[in-house]
Amino acid sequence: MARWDAIEPVALRNSIPILRKNDLSPEVAWREHVIAGDEGLPVVVTDATEGWEARKKWSVSFFAQKFGDDEIIVNDKAPLRQQDHPQMQTYKMPLVEYVKYLGDRHHWLATHERGSPFYGNSWAPFVLHDEMRLHIQRMYFVQDLVSDDGQLQMMSRQFTKVFFGPPNTRTRLHYDTYSLHAWLSQIRGRKQFILYPKSQAHLLHAGEGIEASQSWFDPTAPDFTAFPRARQATPYVAVCEEGDTLFCPSGWFHYALSLTPSITLMRNFFNEANFAAFAAEWTAKHSPTLGPSMPNHKTGIQRVGSKPPRVVESDSHACKTSTQE
Repeated sequence: MARWDAIEPVALRNSIPILRKNDLSPEVAWREHVIAGDEGLPVVVTDATEGWEARKKWSVSFFAQKFGDDEIIVNDKAPLRQQDHPQMQTYKMPLVEYVKYLGDRHHWLATHERGSPFYGNSWAPFVLHDEMRLHIQRMYFVQDLVSDDGQLQMMSRQFTKVFFGPPNTRTRLHYDTYSLHAWLSQIRGRKQFILYPKSQAHLLHAGEGIEASQSWFDPTAPDFTAFPRARQATPYVAVCEEGDTLFCPSGWFHYALSLTPSITLMRNFFNEANFAAFAAEWTAKHSPTLGPSMPNHKTGIQRVGSKPPRVVESDSHACKTSTQE
């Protein structure tokens, strides 16, 4: 991806740096970040991906060589918004073709750019490629009840995605569907994240002319005439380097900006803090009456030593989500 120039992080007024921690125990993470203040508090964990095969192997050339025939969707805007004008451009293509675009300024896809590059932000390789699962691990610092096996297996694989692309790819301000938590691990490159707690939704003009989970306000180019209340909002900001993992609690609005060519691993998940909200939203979305039955988070969890808990005796169906970074 040599044809792309790096960009600098955006300075934001009244911003709060997101705390950076290592050797973060699950107990401290739960108290200080998962449930802190009833809406959680983001944190960057600097040692969560130490020893991962992904850190050694992953690159766009590796993806092209091993999984070049995978069909991926690339967009010039994210996430999807029906109200966009002009509408976002979306192309479906073999992964290897997108990698060619990343290295060739004269590639046919480059002729379709409208001021921003195309972003590969929907690849879920863990659905098809078991070997990719060997390249990553669960986060040691946070409870995750979406089991890798049993009847939640497909849900788990679909909740784990790889985002990759050039500098200046952006994910606009939103919070993730189904009240899910997220973590985002920077495997290659640098990325700036800008977060706001859900309690500031009204300050962000969230839901005005758009879904309640999204906002038209752009914190990197603030228009306080169009969004006057946003002057009072307080952004939490982090620049994630290779090896950093950002934990984004359920309901937090977030905006992502790639500063260099970037590969990010993202996982959505639920635990005991957000399970009830997840189950209610999932059931309401997929059936007006019963919906897929969900795992019982009180009676269906096994804990064995220091291993992460897993849901058992579940009857959940696999799902696809529209979650982004």
